Amino acid sequence: MTLPFKISRGSILVLTLVISAAIMTVTTSFFGYFGSAIHAERVALAGTQARMLAEAGIDKAIYELNQNSNYSGESDTPLGNGIFSVSVASIDSNTKNITVTSAVPDAVHPTATKTVRVKASINTTQVSFRYGVQVGTGGVTMGNGAQIVGNIFSEGSITGGGTVTGDATVSVSTNPVADQQSTVQNSSFNVGDTSSHADVAQSFKPSVTTTLTKVSLDLAKVGNPSDLTIKIVSDNSGKPSSTVLASGTIASSLVTSAYGFTDVALDTSPTLTADQSYWIIAIASVSASNYFKWGLDTSSGYSRGSAKYSSNWNAQNPSWSSISGDLGFQAFVSGTLTSISGITVQGNAWAYSLSNCTVGGTATYQTISSCSVTGTQYPGSNPATPGSFPISDAQIAEWEATAAAGGTLSGPYSVSGTQVLGPKKIEGNLTVTNGAALILSGPVWVNGNITLSNNASLSISPLTGSSGAILIADATGNQATAGKVQLSNNVTTTGNGSAGSYPMVISTNTSDTAITISNNAAGIILYAPYGGMDVSNGATANQLTAKKLELENNSTITYLSGLQNASFSNGPGGSWAVVRGTYAITQ
Repeated sequence: MTLPFKISRGSILVLTLVISAAIMTVTTSFFGYFGSAIHAERVALAGTQARMLAEAGIDKAIYELNQNSNYSGESDTPLGNGIFSVSVASIDSNTKNITVTSAVPDAVHPTATKTVRVKASINTTQVSFRYGVQVGTGGVTMGNGAQIVGNIFSEGSITGGGTVTGDATVSVSTNPVADQQSTVQNSSFNVGDTSSHADVAQSFKPSVTTTLTKVSLDLAKVGNPSDLTIKIVSDNSGKPSSTVLASGTIASSLVTSAYGFTDVALDTSPTLTADQSYWIIAIASVSASNYFKWGLDTSSGYSRGSAKYSSNWNAQNPSWSSISGDLGFQAFVSGTLTSISGITVQGNAWAYSLSNCTVGGTATYQTISSCSVTGTQYPGSNPATPGSFPISDAQIAEWEATAAAGGTLSGPYSVSGTQVLGPKKIEGNLTVTNGAALILSGPVWVNGNITLSNNASLSISPLTGSSGAILIADATGNQATAGKVQLSNNVTTTGNGSAGSYPMVISTNTSDTAITISNNAAGIILYAPYGGMDVSNGATANQLTAKKLELENNSTITYLSGLQNASFSNGPGGSWAVVRGTYAITQ
């Protein structure tokens, strides 16, 4: 057979050269692409490293600020395989801008650079005073000419001859002693740190058939979690059912990093049956860095309940796992019947019983006698559920810790002339009198009594910015007889000129005279969660919260709307922290 063409040696050589050239071209292109990919990967890795360096610089800046609030930055600080520089600029005494620029491997020949900017501020605690006056189970007595300009909410009866210009609400009364409780805390169980811990529950059995008015949980927190939702549900064969009897919320702001019992204001007061099981469910948003810790007694000292957790309490057939121990809680039931009697309410009135009163708005009640009502009447109605106080024990303890961290002064301590204090702890009584002026630059904790009198003044330092400051009388271990506050004879209190700057005085004394204010003392927030308050002789205040309150003749409480969201700084002794939502990569 004869081939149609003849391949010569020259042709084979040419073909070989062509194929070799093609292979070389493909190989060169491949290695060029591979090299570009490696370079791009190196640049991407360097960019990630530079961002991490910049964030490390932010952490370093926060650390330095907490050691020295005058820290202004640093340059070319080596860390790992790069460097970073920090610039700190003050906006005001409580707020700073932090800018960090990083480079990998150096600033002269960088493979990558990043600039991160955040805002930092001294930690503040926001307190919402929703009423001009809020009172616990001790109730309120109003003398002739006494006036509350704003709303009042009380868990005890309101009686006397005064006037409320807003609404007056008296809730169902709460027995001050918990019907059921577990208060030992030797461990904890996380709520919301993982999806399996999204819902955590503790059961209890009431000792009597009556209404549940309030529950309180022993909580701490990590980071800044969202508010905690609480459900009271019935039992379903030894686990929580999906039948909700009452709901409530615990504001995250009321919980600190230290354990403390925090009240839950329920939306209704369900009737519970003696010796039947009911469950308190805490429902959290899941976050590995922002979650709650529920105090746990690993010895299982509470015999009338158990603890469980679930990923979804409201699923069609939820799975509940047992917790070894009892979670810290208190369950309170109703006490004596409450009323509004003898006063004038220009707004709406709501109580179990209304008698000998004048109501300019609507009237909501079970029974009524000798009351003039201008608005609509709602007879046969149940009273309101109790509300939680705006400041938790844990918040007070945190302010005290900040004060103590600022150093201790020996008492009794007297202020003369004008003096700036805070954060500071005073071991003994504090006296400010005869025209002396005390300026708070942070929380001051007095382990004794506080007396302000005879034209003394209490004000807030400009260093706190738009936040208020706190003066606390807390005689540790001796709250029954000490830790009292007395303000008299033309004492004046003021902020620092910034909107939202308010002075607040707290007493943890448990007597009926924990705080007394008289003789034209004016313009202050007073807080006595465990004791009584007496306001007399033309004294005025911006807001009062107490377990029990007596407003003598012609005393006045004038609520300021700004107190709905008042912030109180931990002061210079507090910690600097990054303001959430201000993180930005600018380069």
